[in-house]
Amino acid sequence: MGFEFKTKLGLSGAVSVTIGGVIGVGIFVIVGPMGAKSGGWLPVAILVAALPAIFGTIVSAALGSTIPADGGAYQYSRKLMNRAFGAAASICVILGAFGAMGIVAVGVADYLRIYFPGLPRMVVAMGIVIFVFAINRAGVLATAWLQILLVAQLISALLVLVVAGIVNGGTPDFAAGLPSGVPGFSEAAIMAALCYTGFNIIGELGDEIKDPRRNIPLTIIIGLSIIAIFYVGMGWIVSGNLSLSEMQTSKVAAVDTALRVLPAWFVHYINIAALGAAATSINAAFLAIPREFVALAGDGFLPKRFLAFNRKSQTFTFALLVVLAIGLALVALDRPIAEYSIMAVVGLYLANGVISVGCLMLFRRFPDKVASSPLSLKPGWLKPCSVISAIFSVGFGIMGMYFEPIVAAVFIIVGGLMGVHIYRVHRKARS
Repeated sequence: MGFEFKTKLGLSGAVSVTIGGVIGVGIFVIVGPMGAKSGGWLPVAILVAALPAIFGTIVSAALGSTIPADGGAYQYSRKLMNRAFGAAASICVILGAFGAMGIVAVGVADYLRIYFPGLPRMVVAMGIVIFVFAINRAGVLATAWLQILLVAQLISALLVLVVAGIVNGGTPDFAAGLPSGVPGFSEAAIMAALCYTGFNIIGELGDEIKDPRRNIPLTIIIGLSIIAIFYVGMGWIVSGNLSLSEMQTSKVAAVDTALRVLPAWFVHYINIAALGAAATSINAAFLAIPREFVALAGDGFLPKRFLAFNRKSQTFTFALLVVLAIGLALVALDRPIAEYSIMAVVGLYLANGVISVGCLMLFRRFPDKVASSPLSLKPGWLKPCSVISAIFSVGFGIMGMYFEPIVAAVFIIVGGLMGVHIYRVHRKARS
C-alpha cells in the first residue's frame, strides 16, 4: 500500500515487544481469582491455558517465516483463504485488543492507588492510555526503546519475586483437590488464557521487522518460552503462599505474595513492574489495531482516511486517534474486569482459530515460500498442529462467550454488522 518503514525492529526489540505485549497486568490482577477457582492446582491451570498459545505459536512462526506482512491477522487469512475470512479475523483481533486494553488500564489503577489516593480509578486508567498513545505517536523506534526498558524492569521484578517465593515460601497443596470442581478449574484456565493473548503480536508488524522470515519465528518462540516459565512460577508461588480465602479476596495477589517472602519496600518495585506491564500491553494494542484498520481500509472495508501515514514517525495517524478515542470510551464504561478479560480471550483466540484454519492451505497456496522458509516446514507436523491450534482456540473462544453472555452479544452484533458490510462491498465491487 506504499508504506515505507525505514527504521525496523531487530530481534531484541521484537522480543521485547512480544514479551511486553503478552505479560500484561493480567498476571498481576487475575492470578488471585484464578487461584480462588483452582486452589493449589493454579500452576496446572496456567499450563493448560498455554496449550492453545503453544500450538498457535507454531502456526504463527510458520506463517511469519513464509508470508510476513503488516496487519497479520487480516493478511494471513486473506492470502490463505479470502477477504471475508481476513475481515473476520481482523475484527476479532480488534475487539480482543480493545478488551485487553480495558483490563490492563482498569486493573493497573488498583496497583497505583497508593500513589494517587485522591484520583478516581478511571482518571488514572485514562492517563495510562493517553501516555502510551503519546509515546506510540512518537514512532516505532521510540516505542521499541520504551518496550525494551520496561520489559527489562518487568522481568527483573518477576524473577526476584518468583525465586524468593520458591526459596522462602510454601508449595501448592495439590492434595486439597479442586475447590470449585472441574467447572471452576475450566474457568480458571479460561482466565489464564487471557495472560497468553498477544503471543502473535509480532505478526502484526511483519514489514517493520529486520529479516522477518527469520526473526518473526525466533521472536515468537523465544518470547513465549520466557513467558510460560514466569507464568507457571507465578502460579506456583501465589497458590503456595496464599490461602484459598486470601486468593478469593485479594485484588493484588502478586503484592500480597511479595509481602510474605520479600521486604515491604519491594512492593514498590512490583507496582512499577505492574505499571510497565500495563504500558507495554496497551502499547501492543496501539501497534496491532491500527495495522488491522489499515489492512481493512486497503481492501475497501474502511474509509481511506485510515491509510494516513506519517513517514517521519512511521505511524498511522488517523488510525491511532481512533484507537485512542475508542480505548478511552471503553475504559470510561468501567465494566467488570472479567468482561474485559473474556472479551480479550474471545477475540484473540477466535482470530487465531481462523488463522490456524488458513495455515492448512499454506503448502498449496505458497509452495515456493515454504520451500525457501528458514524453518523446515513439513505437512506431516504443521497441519496437525494447525488443526489442534484451531480446535483449542475456537474452543476457548466459545467457552469464553458462555461465561460472559454480554461479550457474546457484542461479538454477535459486531460480527453480524460486519457480515452485512462485507456483502455490500462485494456486491458493489462486482457491479
